[in-house]
Amino acid sequence: MKELDVTSSIDPDVRMIVRYLEGDQRAFDDIFYKYQTYVYNIILGIVGTDDEARDTTQEVFLQVHRSLRTFRFQSQFSTWLYRIAVNRAMDAARAKKRRNWFSFEQTPKETPSPKPSPEEGAIEESERKSIRDLLAMVPIQHRDVLVLKYYQELSIEEIAQTLGCSVTAAKVRLHRARQYFKERYTAIHENK
Repeated sequence: MKELDVTSSIDPDVRMIVRYLEGDQRAFDDIFYKYQTYVYNIILGIVGTDDEARDTTQEVFLQVHRSLRTFRFQSQFSTWLYRIAVNRAMDAARAKKRRNWFSFEQTPKETPSPKPSPEEGAIEESERKSIRDLLAMVPIQHRDVLVLKYYQELSIEEIAQTLGCSVTAAKVRLHRARQYFKERYTAIHENK
């Protein structure tokens, strides 16, 4: 670690990783607590069920624990972690061949919102169901980019790093995913 001089970095992630690599097991707990919600939300957006998202989140952190010594500090830790999370979630989704993805009501909220009126609640639930149904029609290879963009609010550069592709490829993937979603939305709502 000394040759990289990562200990002088301002990045708190780098400091936590270095502490862990030097034998401080609590540093991994710090990493886990910092990123568990982010990883869970990415996975939930791809696999769609709470139980499966929790299980896959545990698998991701087990993999990170085993692989952290291979992290080369050439990208941000969060990018490396998100990439592992997306890959694990995609594997889990493919293995189960599920099509009911992304559940808004299972999404942990950062800040509590005031309770809507019964009428507003019914409208919100209807909108959530409509979005869930539409996302279920999006092919799995497009779901990850939609989750990263709209659920995790990553920039196109961050999406490219996370997915391990060029910025241009990420833009193309996002465009195709949006187009597919839009086509399904239009088809469904024209028939109503």
